[in-house]
Amino acid sequence: MNIDLLKAFVTLARSDTYRSAAEALFITQSALTKKIYRLESDIGATLFDRNRGGTKLSIVGECLLPEAKRVIASAEKFDQLSNQVAAGQSGYLNVGFGISSFDIAPRHISEFKQRFSDVHVTLNDLPSQTQTEQLLSGELHIAYSRLPCESSLSSITLSSDRLCVAVNRSHSESSLTSILTSLPYLALRPERGMGLHQQISKVAAKLNWQFTPSQFADDILTLLSLVKANIGFVIVPESARSLVDDTIRFLPIPSTDNHWDIGVIWNPDVINPVKDRFLDMLKENGLILD
Repeated sequence: MNIDLLKAFVTLARSDTYRSAAEALFITQSALTKKIYRLESDIGATLFDRNRGGTKLSIVGECLLPEAKRVIASAEKFDQLSNQVAAGQSGYLNVGFGISSFDIAPRHISEFKQRFSDVHVTLNDLPSQTQTEQLLSGELHIAYSRLPCESSLSSITLSSDRLCVAVNRSHSESSLTSILTSLPYLALRPERGMGLHQQISKVAAKLNWQFTPSQFADDILTLLSLVKANIGFVIVPESARSLVDDTIRFLPIPSTDNHWDIGVIWNPDVINPVKDRFLDMLKENGLILD
């Protein structure tokens, strides 16, 4: 249905004469008459009764007028929304993050939501490999993940992280070697964090550490809860320190290969104005250089 024709119908219904309706629409009376006749032809019914006394709504016109107003209002709302979406002021942003960005990702999202309250943001805790796959497929718009990333993706470096041994504070006098040899080793399931698993394996091989997990967990928060309960020790990114209190002790691992960068990653081939606004915000914060 042509919205312009509906607007002509509603405006004439509100006005006393064709003249005043035409003036309200900034068109000639002849153009208005053509619009009304065309609409009547499209619906197959007369919308106005015309006589020497003037023009008034027909029974059909009275029935259709409320719906015509609703359709016009919906169209105007759609136009407004489409403009907001095109400008990145409304829409959806799907963001992935991991343990190393547990603190910074929510802060960025909070700032973005304060600026663009009509944007719906989904924040997902995902393994690095899953984030990469979803970025490439277009399902994920922004990822906070370990670097380097796939060559087809773009990224900026935010911070760095390193592995630490986390153990209950009751072992405050124990050396790193004593902890590794006397306590059960608790680990994240490899499929829940392949990047972390590979990093731990690499460091362990270099330091000639040999231990077998006595228990697996699906997330790092569960592992840290087990450590808090003094069940054993875990090897986690140092950034996990922000998730717990001082009942857990973090010991650095002496290895030159024990560092990696964390950054924001996106797919430049995926068109999403909201993503562009998010990256603009990071530019304003000095995190992205033009």
